[in-house]
Amino acid sequence: MDTLLAALDRQGFKSWQADSGMWMFSRGYVTITFHRTPVTAGEWIDLISVLRGAGLHFPEEE
Repeated sequence: MDTLLAALDRQGFKSWQADSGMWMFSRGYVTITFHRTPVTAGEWIDLISVLRGAGLHFPEEE
């Protein structure tokens, strides 16, 4: 998760975790919520897919 948070920060996203464990990610007018820190491979894929849709890019994509 630390690597993902660092990439989000470098690309202008704001990220924080609520007391309930829910994660929030925002950039501009877009806010994404995720119910908890991903545990399963499917949860990681879902989270990364949503963040890519919001503009997150990975170096190998550029």
